[in-house]
Amino acid sequence: MQARSWLNRLHPQTLLSATMLLYIEGLFNLIREPNFGLLAMVGAAMFPAAWGLANDRRWGWRLGVVTASLAVIWRLSQYGLDNPVSTAFSVVLLALLLHPTSREHQRIWFR
Repeated sequence: MQARSWLNRLHPQTLLSATMLLYIEGLFNLIREPNFGLLAMVGAAMFPAAWGLANDRRWGWRLGVVTASLAVIWRLSQYGLDNPVSTAFSVVLLALLLHPTSREHQRIWFR
């Protein structure tokens, strides 16, 4: 029986960092958006994405890319470049997921 995990330490550093950042960004998005707007829904979707990513699921990687992209688009449309720190975390998350090492690993090993 295969054990399910919250983090997979056997992943490349880019995927492991992306998994941790998905959990953190998801929590912060839920906290920032108290009336459950678009950002809160994106944040709520980041948790299953991170779990799927940690458990070698291709849908988890795809959901992570979609949620990170939506977070970048939302932050740029709301803040522009006025809040660079908040926008930077979303951009870094998207970059980690789309990094060639992450893409290659998920293409070969994920199901």
